[in-house]
Amino acid sequence: MRIALLSLDTRGGIQPYVALGLGLQRAGHEVRVIAPSDYASLLGASGLRHHPLTGSVEEVLRGSGGVAEKGTLASMRYARAETPKRVVQWAREALDACEGVELMTGGVGGMMAGLAVAERLGVRFLETHLQPIGAPTSAFPGVMFPAVPRWLGPVGRRASHSLSDLATWLPFRGSMQQARAALGLRGPQRRVSDLPVLYGFSRHVVPAAPEWRGRRFVTGYWTLPGNDRWSPPPGLETFLGEPGPVVCIGFGSMTAADPRATAELVQEAVRMAGVRAILLSGWGGLDASARADVFTIGSIPHDWLYARVAAAVHHGGAGTTGASLRAGIPTVVVPFTMDQPFWGARVAALRVGPTPIARKHLTAINLAAAMTQAVCDDAMRSRAAALGSRIRDEDGVGEAVTRISRLAVVR
Repeated sequence: MRIALLSLDTRGGIQPYVALGLGLQRAGHEVRVIAPSDYASLLGASGLRHHPLTGSVEEVLRGSGGVAEKGTLASMRYARAETPKRVVQWAREALDACEGVELMTGGVGGMMAGLAVAERLGVRFLETHLQPIGAPTSAFPGVMFPAVPRWLGPVGRRASHSLSDLATWLPFRGSMQQARAALGLRGPQRRVSDLPVLYGFSRHVVPAAPEWRGRRFVTGYWTLPGNDRWSPPPGLETFLGEPGPVVCIGFGSMTAADPRATAELVQEAVRMAGVRAILLSGWGGLDASARADVFTIGSIPHDWLYARVAAAVHHGGAGTTGASLRAGIPTVVVPFTMDQPFWGARVAALRVGPTPIARKHLTAINLAAAMTQAVCDDAMRSRAAALGSRIRDEDGVGEAVTRISRLAVVR
C-alpha cells in the first residue's frame, strides 16, 4: 500500500511518526513522509522518502519570544496567528507529495492540511495520535483539561474531553478552511471517518477507555530503533562515570524569553539538590558550560542517555515523556503548554515522578526538591523501573503496522 505520513510538529512529535514509517516500510508498504524541512537530516538518515514542506518549525518557535512559557492560551493565540501564513503553501506542497497514495495518516499537525488534501484526492485519512484526542470518556480527563475537580466526577471528566477537542482545533480552524479553499473545496472541514483511530502511547500510561472498544486502539509507543553508529561526544561518558547521581535536564523545543536566567535557575537547583546534571540546551539555548557539575550538550538520543541517568527533568511533551517512562527512570515534568500538563498529571498519578511543576511556578527550590525526591525515593524508583519494563515489552510500532496493514485488505 502507498502511504503518506504527514507531521507538522517539533522533533519530539516527529520522531514517533518516523518510527511508524520505518515499521510500515519494513512491512512492505511504500511510505513517504511529508514534514517540515527542519527534519531533512533525520529523515535522510532513516532511509524514508521525505517530501519537505517550506519553512522551519524551529525558526517559528525561536521567534516567538518564549511564548510557551506564558502557557496554553498564549501558545494557542500564537499558533492561530502564525499558521495562516504558511498553511496554503503547505496544502499545495502536500497535495503534490501525496499524488498516487492510497492512504494518508497523521495526528493533529498532519491533519491541519492533510484532511483537505485527502478529500481533494479522494483518499482515506487515518488518524494516528500521540495523545488521547477525539473521544469522550469518563475514565480520565481530557488532554487539554487534566485538572478536572474530583467532585465533578464522571460527568466532568467526559465534558473535559469535549472541551479539549474544541481547544485542540480552535487555533487551526481558520487555517484549515484556508487550505480547503486553496484546493478548491467548499464547506466546513469534516472529520467523520469509518476508519479506526490509533494512539501511539502505552496502555500502562493511559489505558484504552471502555467506550473506545473496537474503534480506537492504544498500540504502545512508536519508538525509533537504537542507532548503533551513534557515539557520545568526548567527555560525556567520563562525566557519567564519576561518583554521584546524574539527572538529565532539558526542555526540548520550549524556547525561553531569558535563556540565561533559566540556565542559572537550573544550575542553582542542581547545586541545592547535590546532584550532577546533563543539560540539554534545546531550542531554548540553555547553557551552563562553566559548571563542573553540569555537562551541556545540544542534542543526544534520549534512548542512549536516559538509560544512563538516575532521573529526567523535561517539559512533558508526549514523545519525551514516553522516552523517559520507557527508560524506567523517575520523571520530573515541568509543563509549559498544551498537552504537557496532561502528561505531567499522568506521571504523578502513576507515582513514577513528583507532582509536576508548572513552568510559571518553577524555582530553584522546588526544582531541587523534585530532583531530590526523584533520585532518593526508592519506592518511586522501583515503580518507575517496573513501568519501564512493561512499556519495553510492548511493540507499539508492530501493533500499529498490523492494524494499518489490515486496511489494505478491506479498502
